[in-house]
Amino acid sequence: MTDFEFGVLWLAILAGGLAACIALHAVGVASTYVRDLLHVGAGIWIAGWPWWQGRLVPVVIVLAAVVATIVVPLVASRIGLAARLVRSVSGDDERWTGLVHYTVSYAMFTIVGLVVAPFPAAAALLALSLGDGIGGAVGRKLGRHHYQTPGGKPKSVEGSIVVALGACAAAVIAAQLFAPAFAWPGIVVLGIVAALAEALSPRGTDNLVIPVAVWMTASLLTWSSS
Repeated sequence: MTDFEFGVLWLAILAGGLAACIALHAVGVASTYVRDLLHVGAGIWIAGWPWWQGRLVPVVIVLAAVVATIVVPLVASRIGLAARLVRSVSGDDERWTGLVHYTVSYAMFTIVGLVVAPFPAAAALLALSLGDGIGGAVGRKLGRHHYQTPGGKPKSVEGSIVVALGACAAAVIAAQLFAPAFAWPGIVVLGIVAALAEALSPRGTDNLVIPVAVWMTASLLTWSSS
């Protein structure tokens, strides 16, 4: 399969995911949970990294995603499908700007992963998808012990624990794909870093802070062990 064909396949997957978001919201699923599903589902993008033959097509795709995310709310008043998409993944305590930050992180660390080193970038993005995505849903649904850091949104201890566990799982997946020798203590460290970054992030910035913190930590750990 050529990169062009592989790129068309990924665009079809993306279109299907966005259509699913609109459909789920239409049947009554709250936008915040639809957004969590979108966050988690985006993680499959990382699994495709080893299959690219070059860098141009995947880089174009992620940069186009950033542009599209910026443009969609601007045209929502004139295009009904865009308006439905905005409503399906934003509202309540979730702002569209968070989704812009999300696609910026995916673009930035996809480029870093394809050009520099794949494991730290993959761990960073998967921690964002699995840790923050699942942790947010669990915290809203099952959280009983709440706290709030200065400038941040209210969090729950239960949600933060799931963020850490999800980020550990993310590190395991990234290691299996790109760094099989990465040790378990490092995986635990990345989970803790992700949870702390999510807890301490100023409101609306966790989609940027979490991957940056995990990427920096994973880069330091791989550098020190080499």
